[in-house]
Amino acid sequence: MAAAMRVPGNRTKAGMTFVDLLIGSSVLVVTLLALMGVFLGQVTMNEHARNLALATNDVNRVMEQVRRQNTGAGCLSPSVLPPAGFAAWDAWLADTSAVGGGGKSLSLNPGVNELVVVSSVGTDPLAVTVAVCWRQRGRTIGECAWNGAVLSAAPGLGGNLNVTESPAMLSTALTCRR
Repeated sequence: MAAAMRVPGNRTKAGMTFVDLLIGSSVLVVTLLALMGVFLGQVTMNEHARNLALATNDVNRVMEQVRRQNTGAGCLSPSVLPPAGFAAWDAWLADTSAVGGGGKSLSLNPGVNELVVVSSVGTDPLAVTVAVCWRQRGRTIGECAWNGAVLSAAPGLGGNLNVTESPAMLSTALTCRR
């Protein structure tokens, strides 16, 4: 076999250099970090969407109970008072008995991490707003106050002291339905 003839000025590459290896591995690391960031962002968005859907479900249950209580011949003027035996709508929703709301939907200690706020303005028709605030990853979602132990209702955006704003919120005009 004849020896390879070397032409002056032409180099034969025998393999990858260390610089090629460093550049390739750094491109791979940057790509993997970007993909991991996208994945973690998607997980957070998925968690928020799930919690928003669950909170909206709770808002619907409370709003339907408010409507039910203002239906029938016994209704003289619309009211947003919680059902008999409950001090607040939040307590009614948390109750899993037959007279309660069936329990709150959000997980991870819903008694502390979820708050239902029902507010009203006017007389007849009554402007009713039902909002749910919750804690997610150390943040309060909705215009509720967090004191480190529990959520409490806070005035909403726009200075309306009677309405707590939230992504999970329904408003309606309510009158007695006979």
